[in-house]
Amino acid sequence: MLKNLISDLEQYPSIGIFGFGVEGKSFYTFAQKYLPNTKLVIIDKNHASCDANYLKKLGAVDLVVKSPGISLYNLGIDYKAYNFTSTTELLLKHYKNQIIGVTGTKGKSTLVTLLYALLQNAGKKSVLCGNIGIAAFDILENLDNDTTIVMELSSHQLLHVRYSPHIAIITNLFEEHLDYYKDLEEYYSAKYNIFSHQNNKDIFIYNLKESIFKGLNVSKNSLKYPIDFQLQNGFIHTATLQILEKLRAILGIDTNIYLRTMQEFKTLPHRLEFVQKIDGVSYINDSIATIPEATMEAVKILKDVDTLILGGNDRGVHYEALIQFLQKSSIKNIILFSDTGKSIYNILQAKEKKKKLFFENNLQECVKKAYNVSKSIVLFSPAASSFNEYKNFMQRGDEFKSLVKNLGG
Repeated sequence: MLKNLISDLEQYPSIGIFGFGVEGKSFYTFAQKYLPNTKLVIIDKNHASCDANYLKKLGAVDLVVKSPGISLYNLGIDYKAYNFTSTTELLLKHYKNQIIGVTGTKGKSTLVTLLYALLQNAGKKSVLCGNIGIAAFDILENLDNDTTIVMELSSHQLLHVRYSPHIAIITNLFEEHLDYYKDLEEYYSAKYNIFSHQNNKDIFIYNLKESIFKGLNVSKNSLKYPIDFQLQNGFIHTATLQILEKLRAILGIDTNIYLRTMQEFKTLPHRLEFVQKIDGVSYINDSIATIPEATMEAVKILKDVDTLILGGNDRGVHYEALIQFLQKSSIKNIILFSDTGKSIYNILQAKEKKKKLFFENNLQECVKKAYNVSKSIVLFSPAASSFNEYKNFMQRGDEFKSLVKNLGG
């Protein structure tokens, strides 16, 4: 497989690396080793070799390996204008039959981590890569024909790919990343690339509302192993477990190994992560909640939340359902900050008289306020992305944990 991949890329005298982040650097390292006769051109506005006219380099190379973080829509670039590909597409093209690909708005990382642990416990050779933070090209040398590749795939990685994995999974779909795509349909269509290039020997497992399929030219007859979203009460965690059980059966793994894997699993950081208990109050970090649905689910799971901290970057996601949910909930204190926090605060202030509402300038002030008003559980579940104030949701969650640990000090 590796030989075919190298042969595929050797036909291009020059290759541009569009975006020199994690995936771009990974491809660069690979190309230096395996493509010694290929001219490599870095195309990144932040790289020392590039100036303000760096985009002109796109037309000066034979192939462009694009990083997922770059939005062509925001740059006004037509995908068909250049010979684009990506490390995700290259891996799918040459290792398709070995890949179990997982996408969805929420639950991706938890599912691939559980699945990888399940395969390891079953003694099956496997690797984990993709959006979870491990670049696809970093695992190439660990692969043989019997290796199962567990791959977390973001919408950004799937956009424009022309190949799909043998086993494709969609955990769920909600409004997200509307600052990257021209509209919601393009976001959903990107996700659907995970199965749209499958054949009748492949497997597709999904957990979606019926309405999601309308208008996207998706044939329900081509879909296999459906999980009825309505039966899950909207709980992402419940659907994740059911999807994993289906995978266990498909892969022929013993039930006892599945149960042991579940017992040993520890919650990933920033996902309903217990931070500390102070004066009888538990502080929970759920910074991964970048959409309203994730925050609503977190509140339902914890059940006894009396203080909720939320707010973040405004990407055009609708918050009406969250506002209605908050009004009906038993949450006593709602502490808001940042752009979306201000919008929600203004709406709730006009409608809500029973709950205590606070708008603070930053997360530090939010945590201090929570310390002063809370009696049982403080949940930090922002319902928005972090990019206006933080590098990512991990940095935001780490700050929350640090602030909590310094309380009362």
